[in-house]
Amino acid sequence: MKNKSKIILGITSFFVAVVLVCGVIWFSMASEERNIILFMMMKGERYDNYQEYQVIDRNDETLAPTSFERVVADTIEGNNNCNIVAITEMVKNENSKMLKKGMVQSTGFDDYTGWHVIADEGAAEGSYPFGPSPLSYYTVGVASNLHTQILKAAQVKGVVLENVKVEVLNKFRWHEMMSPDGAGFLDETNTNIIIESSASEEVIQEIKEMALKSWTAGEALRNETEIEPTLVVNGENWVNYRATPGTTLSEESFVDNLRLSSITNEPKKPRYLKPVVKDEEAGILGFKNMANMEFEIFAISESAENSKRPYLKKITVSTPTPETWEIYSDEFMRANDHPLAPTSLEYFTVGTALCLTSQTTLVSAMMDLEFTDYRIENQIDYRQEAIHTAEMVSYADTAHSYILIESDEPKERLESFYNKSLSLCFAGEGLKNATNMTTYCYLNGTLIE
Repeated sequence: MKNKSKIILGITSFFVAVVLVCGVIWFSMASEERNIILFMMMKGERYDNYQEYQVIDRNDETLAPTSFERVVADTIEGNNNCNIVAITEMVKNENSKMLKKGMVQSTGFDDYTGWHVIADEGAAEGSYPFGPSPLSYYTVGVASNLHTQILKAAQVKGVVLENVKVEVLNKFRWHEMMSPDGAGFLDETNTNIIIESSASEEVIQEIKEMALKSWTAGEALRNETEIEPTLVVNGENWVNYRATPGTTLSEESFVDNLRLSSITNEPKKPRYLKPVVKDEEAGILGFKNMANMEFEIFAISESAENSKRPYLKKITVSTPTPETWEIYSDEFMRANDHPLAPTSLEYFTVGTALCLTSQTTLVSAMMDLEFTDYRIENQIDYRQEAIHTAEMVSYADTAHSYILIESDEPKERLESFYNKSLSLCFAGEGLKNATNMTTYCYLNGTLIE
């Protein structure tokens, strides 16, 4: 009996020691680290009814931002200016605290309501992700936009391209994410243009240079783009847009019998692009590594082989999890045309807004911020001059970014939340700062100088 009591006492002492050690470790952590652990461990609230979304689908109505007046770009002969609005809101689901909906619309087109996309991050291995990540949409926009400009440059030159493929790899990085000076960065964009054609190397080089100059998303990254951010607290902004319970039942989306999204049977890799983040760097856990995380997203843009829609493209894109998605992009072909899928710049715009939404989620969790709701409303003003000529050039002039929050927290705390969210946003920093960009071109399988 005494031996049994000693065993019980020993086991109890062991568990008490473990609890004490864990308690010491727990309370030695910074509050931001403890808050993130609790955020990641706790499931979301369960609801009785969920709105069922397709991963990609048309908006039911024209977007109506509440924090600013949307502005239609000036139309000047020979130019192709376009302002694009994006609105994001969280989607409540107990299986993902990072689930969100991004609504996007190019302005100035009659009877065009634009699209919504569902974005998700951090699905556990073997779990069904509700949608691609925000930076996947962002990278899709970069790749498909360049693909479009290659096709347009070839048309100007009167050159037949038998096949075109564009590979883009974006490398992202956090620097001390949980510190007051934490920031997110787009470190580099690596691109391969892959062309099959009987045209000469000289002509293909000319097409490449024309496409790069008119690559709107690329110019937005290559140069410092003006950002105009605004914080809106407790305004009259919550009638039309609210975070509500929702889910996606399948990774497949169909609009007008075209499958706009799906997960590939096997993860697909680029042909020429090489990884820039080592596996061991990407896979090590721990707060120091998380706070300085490096990762990459790639996209492969190919023709959808639709003779009536020459700009319709199939894009394979990676996510932070192992699977690759296959989604589609299209472009406006004439006034009041209705694309069959979101345009390349719509993906780029909504990806930017969704990325900022992710950061507001993480920062509010780190700060243990009390709030009722939040969302992002953006407008990016794009400009393209001398279209259909050899002098085509493109720009992203201004990104107007609004963070809306409903909260009774002190002004100082909300300002800190706002500034930290902006600083951590990879996509926004990619616009704000000049990105290191490398582009190679292959003609019939051979690298050309």
